[in-house]
Amino acid sequence: MSKGSAHQIARYGVSALTSAAVTVGLPVLLHEVLGIEQAKAAAISQTTALLVNFVMIRIFVFRSRRGARRDFVHFAASAVAFRGLEYVFFLVLFEVGGLYYLLALILTLGTSSVLKFVWYRFLFDGRREPAI
Repeated sequence: MSKGSAHQIARYGVSALTSAAVTVGLPVLLHEVLGIEQAKAAAISQTTALLVNFVMIRIFVFRSRRGARRDFVHFAASAVAFRGLEYVFFLVLFEVGGLYYLLALILTLGTSSVLKFVWYRFLFDGRREPAI
């Protein structure tokens, strides 16, 4: 593994933690502090997380030099496809495989995270980073 790849993986981890913080923290802030209804707070956080993920993946993790519109269209389509596949994979593990739901969720998210990294690297990484 090259130094550039290791840096990308580390930045991807930071972006995943940031996304989790936005996804969980923002609705708590919006509902508990600002009094916004829970469903609206969750919708706002999901939308915000999608945008934060796009910016972090595109700029921070892979430093794409391609057009932002092109990148966003591909990212949004990928996000929808991944969510659908994650749900199907969860159902297979849970319903067919008989796994405890929490274990099925963890396996699903772990697998999806690795696959997303590979896909996003292909999608956004039009150039290789110089070794530092």
